[in-house]
Amino acid sequence: MTDLPRTRLSQGLLPLTSFAFLTAALDVFAGNQLQAHSPATVAAISFTLATVFFLGGGMIRQGVAATLRPIRDNRYDVIMINVTTAVTWLSMLYALRFLEPAVVNVVGLALGPLLTVLVSPVLRPGTTVLRTEIIISLIIGVMIAMLVWGSFTGRSAVGERSMTDTAIGIALTLITGLGSATNVIYSKRLSEAKLKPQSVLALRFFLMIVAAWALVAFDDRRGITAAFVPSLVIAVIGVAVPLYLLQVGIKHTEPITASVLLTLSPLFAFFLQLTDHRLTWSVLTFVGVIGIVSLVAISTVARAKHDAKAVSESTEEARISS
Repeated sequence: MTDLPRTRLSQGLLPLTSFAFLTAALDVFAGNQLQAHSPATVAAISFTLATVFFLGGGMIRQGVAATLRPIRDNRYDVIMINVTTAVTWLSMLYALRFLEPAVVNVVGLALGPLLTVLVSPVLRPGTTVLRTEIIISLIIGVMIAMLVWGSFTGRSAVGERSMTDTAIGIALTLITGLGSATNVIYSKRLSEAKLKPQSVLALRFFLMIVAAWALVAFDDRRGITAAFVPSLVIAVIGVAVPLYLLQVGIKHTEPITASVLLTLSPLFAFFLQLTDHRLTWSVLTFVGVIGIVSLVAISTVARAKHDAKAVSESTEEARISS
């Protein structure tokens, strides 16, 4: 029984690490493509295709009533995961127009542990946040501040940008981090309500689709054809596959653990972005990414040890009481 937490962690580790890599690839690819295409258009096409796949697949396998039942049974969580998904993705796609992918990735995702420490006890009463996780989350917050400073002073991979563009990019990235942290928690709540990953993915993009197509109607109706192929790629490598992996990983881990594991993505993004001719090597970004990834390892080990000890003590208490 003492191996149970490690087994669960290992079951979540591969999907979450794969999600982190694909998210990094998405950020680099999208950061390049969004210089030519509207973020709203890319989002509208990508998430519509992903929803057709998951929602249509669910209806074929389970029927319409069973696929849509969570909207009735878990109405609040379904609404909130729609809200947090729309906020997270729209903010991230627009932020990639102004900042280097690794900075958007690290600031948006590394905020997860810090924000999860604050909101998890409220949204999921009874969960425990470790002292180590709190300390590491605060240090990550300091490193995020360093990367923000580097973006404003031209020390990031995109070099000098206007203060306005950088400020907009940072603000959107901070919103991305907030949305990502709360999104993980609502994903976990739906998983704990016995919803399969496919069921969650079938229902989480409705608001995103409506908002994105509304923006397209006002901004970029003529750009749909040109953006279709890049959006199809993003729908596969950035939406359908990684979000399925994320939901599977979340099923086997605590939100704080998932949020911390996802901060591996900036390391992938940093090296992948070197293939983009627009970007240059940034020592500051590299130091920030390496520091955060190192903290990830420490926090993950601490959580695994805590979970193993908790199950061991619970098993011992049950044995004594019987």
